[in-house]
Amino acid sequence: MSTAPDASFDIEPQGEYSLAEGARFIGAWHEAPADGRSQAGHLHLAFLTDRDWKPVGVCLTQEAESNGTVHGDVYGESDPLAVRAQVARILSLDVDGRAWSEVGRRDPMVGRLQKMFPGFRPVNWSDAYEAAAWSIMSTRISMRQAQGVKDRLCRELGHEVDIHGHRLLTFPEPQRLADLQSFRGLFGRKVEYLNGLGEAALAGRLDTDRLRALSPAVSLAELKRLAGIGEFGSQLVRLRALSAVDELPTSERRLLAALKQAYGLEHEPDINTLQELAEAWRPYRMWVCVCLRRMGGEGAGMMHSRAAG
Repeated sequence: MSTAPDASFDIEPQGEYSLAEGARFIGAWHEAPADGRSQAGHLHLAFLTDRDWKPVGVCLTQEAESNGTVHGDVYGESDPLAVRAQVARILSLDVDGRAWSEVGRRDPMVGRLQKMFPGFRPVNWSDAYEAAAWSIMSTRISMRQAQGVKDRLCRELGHEVDIHGHRLLTFPEPQRLADLQSFRGLFGRKVEYLNGLGEAALAGRLDTDRLRALSPAVSLAELKRLAGIGEFGSQLVRLRALSAVDELPTSERRLLAALKQAYGLEHEPDINTLQELAEAWRPYRMWVCVCLRRMGGEGAGMMHSRAAG
C-alpha cells in the first residue's frame, strides 16, 4: 500500500473527547503487531472493513484548536465514508456524549473516574468477527498466550498496512479462517470453531451493524449459536464490539471486584447491587463499567490489538 493517504475525513465529537485517552487505553492492553512506530500525537488503527473485509489503515490526530475535531487519513482502497463510520463506532464517536458529565455530577464515584480519565470514551473491537475469534482463541489459556497466538495469526495470515512508514498487521479475513487446517497454539476444537466462524462471517451472520441493530436478547442468542461462543463470549462481542452504551455485563466477576473498590464496600457486590448502583449511570452504564475495569490498570476486558499509538 502507498505511504500517502488515499482519502481523509473529519469527525466532530458530540461532547468532550480525548483521542490521547483512547490511545492510552489501547496501549494499556497491547499494541498491534507492527514494524516501526507512529509519530507522537498520532493514533494508528489497522483493521478489516465491514462486509468486504479489505485491510485498511487510519492515522488519527486531534488538535486542541479544532474544538476536538478528530482528523483521519485513510490508507487503503476503501470507501472513506464507510471507514469513517467504522472508526466512529470503534472510538465511540458515533455516540452523543454531551450528557456524560451529568452522570458524574449525580454519582461522585463516576465523577472521580471522569477526572481520572478526562475525555475518555471506550474503544471497541473493530468488528464482531474479530472479537468472536478472540473469544475462541483465548478460551482456557492465559491472556498472554492468547495474544501470542493472535499476533502470529496476524503476521502469518493477516495483511500489512503501511501508515506513512509505520507497518501494522490486520487480523486475517474470514476466508483464511474458514480454510485454516492447523495453527500453533490452537488446540482441541479451536481450529474447527474458527473454521465455522469464518464461514459464518462470509455468510453475513457476523455483520457488526446488523447485530448491533438487534435487541440485546436477540443478538446474544444469535451469537451463542456460533460453535465455541458461550455466555461470556457472546457478551464480549455484544458489549465490546457492538459499541453498547447503556447495557451491563452479567458474567464479569472482575467488574464486581472493581465496584467494591470504587465504592469502598465491605463485601464484593452481586449482580443485583450492580444493577441498583448503575441506575444512576444511565444512559452510559457500559461506559462506567469500562472505566471501572480501566481503574484497575487492566485493558478493561478490551483485548483490542489492532492499534498502536
